[in-house]
Amino acid sequence: MKTKSESPINFIGRLVRLFIVILAIALIVPITTYSQFQGNPVSTAVNNQVNPVMTTDGSGGSIITWQDRQNGKYEIYAQRMNSNGNAMWTPNGIAICTQDSNHLPVIVSDGSGGAIIAWQSYRGSTTADIYAQRVNSSGTVLWTYNGVPVCVVVFEQDTIAMISDGVGGAILTWQDYRSNNGSPDIYAQRVNTSGARLWTANGVSICNQAAAQRGPKLVSDGTGGAFITWFDNRAGDCDIYTQRISTGGAVQWTTNGVATCTMATDQLKPDICSDGAGGVIITWYDYRSTTDFNIYAQRQGPSGAIVWAVDGVVMNNNVAYDQYDPKIVSDGLGGAIISWTDNRTGVAPGTADIYAQRVNSTGAVQWTATGVIICTSAGDQIKSQIVSDGNNGAYIVWEDHRNAGNSDIYAQRIASNAAINWPATGFAICTAGYDQLNPMIVSNGNLGAIVVWQDYRSGNNFDIYMNGFNTAGIFTAVENAGTTNPLEFSLLQNYPNPFNPVTVINYQIPKTGNVKLSIYDALGKEVNILVNESQNAGNYNIEWNATAYPSGVYIYRMEAGSFVSNKKMILIK
Repeated sequence: MKTKSESPINFIGRLVRLFIVILAIALIVPITTYSQFQGNPVSTAVNNQVNPVMTTDGSGGSIITWQDRQNGKYEIYAQRMNSNGNAMWTPNGIAICTQDSNHLPVIVSDGSGGAIIAWQSYRGSTTADIYAQRVNSSGTVLWTYNGVPVCVVVFEQDTIAMISDGVGGAILTWQDYRSNNGSPDIYAQRVNTSGARLWTANGVSICNQAAAQRGPKLVSDGTGGAFITWFDNRAGDCDIYTQRISTGGAVQWTTNGVATCTMATDQLKPDICSDGAGGVIITWYDYRSTTDFNIYAQRQGPSGAIVWAVDGVVMNNNVAYDQYDPKIVSDGLGGAIISWTDNRTGVAPGTADIYAQRVNSTGAVQWTATGVIICTSAGDQIKSQIVSDGNNGAYIVWEDHRNAGNSDIYAQRIASNAAINWPATGFAICTAGYDQLNPMIVSNGNLGAIVVWQDYRSGNNFDIYMNGFNTAGIFTAVENAGTTNPLEFSLLQNYPNPFNPVTVINYQIPKTGNVKLSIYDALGKEVNILVNESQNAGNYNIEWNATAYPSGVYIYRMEAGSFVSNKKMILIK
């Protein structure tokens, strides 16, 4: 640091001046150190709460549903969490169904701030049927107590998947054992906003071909109907088939489905997304190499025609050992991004990692031929889930076992050009004590995402926790936010601070009124207005992206009625 020509006196003087500048900045702006935020509780009721799933509430928050054993048997409960991580309904959730309910529930938005929830229910029988319930944004259940029947035909119905029908109702598909030959078929049903079944009672047959059809997944066709895909044992090994059903419940393609892939050996557990042009892109894991599973994908047009190479395009270039459990999301450009669990380093425990690939509309892989590393930390990384980042890339979340003996939740953001946006080992969503399992993810509608999981941090039973984050990997939920409105106005210190280039400002208002939140430079010039509108009582957060602004000290100012508060922050580039 000292130059050859600089005298000791001048060198010491320069150090003193530098120390004074640093001290002045520290006095101007308190630099807040935060511990790792471990998420907000959704339900911490007695006994186990497991298998959470969620949908958006349309206002930056989410509606979460899960299986709940607080009354000694598994029931279905739900909770709404706002964008700050506040629980909006009864603490620990509202009862959706208090009958015996097995297997994880499914949920979709009703488009009006509420949700439709479906589940498998025994109701004193040895076989399960399918029921559904709608709950509004205030937490009021709207249909028959304990749900309306979707399918109550003889024998078992399970493995439900569901999407919104675009007009306040939902389309469901499931595995169905009504044929009583030990092999399930695929059926579907549509329910409207009142819970009425719109198609044939107990569902429309999507495929009742001989042998078993399993694992249905579906996506909207954009015109009120759906594309449904599954893996199918009609040829003696498992293949992938797909069917389209209209808004009125009529199958549109060949009876019992169009072949997506019928390659020799097994093709298993497909996932599906829209291709943005009236068709779909389907992914699955495939044993055609006869030595290990690999990830394949295929595109089919609106009438079922195969668009890419017959039997699909490989996503990982047949790299060694197994690749399995693919998840897919549209890239918004006619292609898709796929994540999967990958054992290319071996088959021993601790060798499972998360990889991803992007494929374009012509079936050409866009990233490294064998896929891009999402996480290869020590221990197993499994159960990836994926959602769009709103900018042609994706957020990927997974269950992570790098901490020997415990499981945590991590996430990564990958751009459309394969750039990894966060630390190479992933962004820690939750590393609380004991196990965090079964993460699920949805978009928050504002370029960020929300993650929910089942959590054993109490050491006694599983609870449900959630966390939200923005594009910069900054938590958007407020720690210990609580379930009631604040008692007074408050403007909190931004986080992180110092920052580059994104920071989050949290504030609280106890009553409805106009709120203005502005940014000023060090000279007192207003450079940005983040908020200037009437807001209801509650806890809020707002992101400031300072990419276009130079390094320096900035002041943020909140005005709400007679309340005025200023705080300072440092942008360092």
